[in-house]
Amino acid sequence: MGIIPRRKGGRQAVGGTRDDKAQRFEQLAAPLEKQVYHTCFNLMGNREDAEDCAQEAMLRAFRALDTFRGDAQFSTWLYKIAVRVCLDALRKRRQTVSLDLLSESGWEVPDGAPELYEQLEKGERRRLLRDAIGQLPADFKAPQVLVDLQGLSYEEAADVLGLPLGTVKSRVYRARRILLRILSQSGELFLRDGRPKGEGRED
Repeated sequence: MGIIPRRKGGRQAVGGTRDDKAQRFEQLAAPLEKQVYHTCFNLMGNREDAEDCAQEAMLRAFRALDTFRGDAQFSTWLYKIAVRVCLDALRKRRQTVSLDLLSESGWEVPDGAPELYEQLEKGERRRLLRDAIGQLPADFKAPQVLVDLQGLSYEEAADVLGLPLGTVKSRVYRARRILLRILSQSGELFLRDGRPKGEGRED
């Protein structure tokens, strides 16, 4: 995926000279290209949709570059656009999970839910985690991806999503609970007694 979005024919409608705007966008966006793609991948769950959303986000950002005044970090501004693109796509897909069904599983979530991520190993377990994230409702998925996978602070995620800080914290916490419930059903990650492998054990 190229940094500067191009339409067929290579023409852009921009303010000022095209070269000046393209150069400025290149300088600002180049260091963030991979992060934007990974954010889209974690939200969308597959490479094709992630590439489409990342490209669309870059195109929107490039078109709107003249509106960026530097009041916030460019990364925050760009994340806002990327997350909005992905959430719009997810809503069209109507990919949701029934919280009622999950709550009926009867599995009690232990304290220290973030420790789940320390239990996950490479390969198959990462795939299982991605699949579980894909089952999250979009409103929970976005905060969880930004905080737990992209490493943003709660405050930064709240700024990106345009939500109150308390709402972001609550949704991340609830997302972690849902993920634990989903993953607890996988024998690859959890023991039969419902406890994560290695948790409180010497073996």
